[in-house]
Amino acid sequence: MLTHLSRRLQSTRALMVGDRVVISKRVDKSDINDFARLSGDTNPIHSGDHPLVHGIYLAGLVSGVIGTKLPGDGTVVVSKNLRFPNACYAGDLVKIEVEIQTIRKLVRCGFWCSVGDKVVMEGTADVVIKRLTKNQTYNNTV
Repeated sequence: MLTHLSRRLQSTRALMVGDRVVISKRVDKSDINDFARLSGDTNPIHSGDHPLVHGIYLAGLVSGVIGTKLPGDGTVVVSKNLRFPNACYAGDLVKIEVEIQTIRKLVRCGFWCSVGDKVVMEGTADVVIKRLTKNQTYNNTV
């Protein structure tokens, strides 16, 4: 997985509107098969010679970026809106972008998953940022 995170975020981790992170991941057949087994979604469109990637698998990749990179540790997604304008298939290199759009009581993140110049998933997520204490319990910081 390749990661690009702005230099300012790497040094300070202070959130600002416009902050963005980009991750790339090649989705292979074993990813699709593992997700089908775990989720129970064994629809035949997700198998065969050219299997379609589960949309919710892509949404999970976005959640991974939100929870570990931007906004990062302690972030809890409270809502997510998704749209799938194009298909994503096994073997595709998916670019996942997350950007801070607003910072209020909830932080709104816009996100895009693309393969080449085609967007395969886009949407927004409203998140709450919680601070981890030494004993790993959560306290709101927003």
